[in-house]
Amino acid sequence: MTATNVLEALRNSHFFSGCSDEHLKQLTEICRLVDFPARTTMFEEYEPARDVYVIVNGEISLAICEPEESCKQIAVVQAGDLVGWSPLVGRTRLYDTARTQTPVQALAFDGDELMEFCAANPLFGFQFMHRVACTLAERLGGTRLQLLEMSGVHLPEFPMESD
Repeated sequence: MTATNVLEALRNSHFFSGCSDEHLKQLTEICRLVDFPARTTMFEEYEPARDVYVIVNGEISLAICEPEESCKQIAVVQAGDLVGWSPLVGRTRLYDTARTQTPVQALAFDGDELMEFCAANPLFGFQFMHRVACTLAERLGGTRLQLLEMSGVHLPEFPMESD
């Protein structure tokens, strides 16, 4: 893919909305556009955490596979979503498996290079990491709901102190 295609994908991604064109142009130097066919594995649990992806189009199932023959879907992500965020928070291994449900096109970043770019461009870095934090908060919220469903809504009650 050409740098023009990558730049257009960055400009059209809602994950990067509001970022300056200058930063987006600079990102093309550390970003590549990748394609995955439907029903393929992008990455697996426990693999080294290297690449970070922003989905351009398509749908991905995130799952926990323990043991390997028993995978449980924990989320479905689609265009504009971030996957493979582990290197952005200092994790050296991935903690889930990403499998495409449809053909997927994604922007792929080397996690170390992306962190260096954020450090060298603090305004962009703040905005980017804020979006990463929002993604993590959304995933944690989804996990919380799944845990409530699994344990039932009849959790033990306890008195709360009033203010």
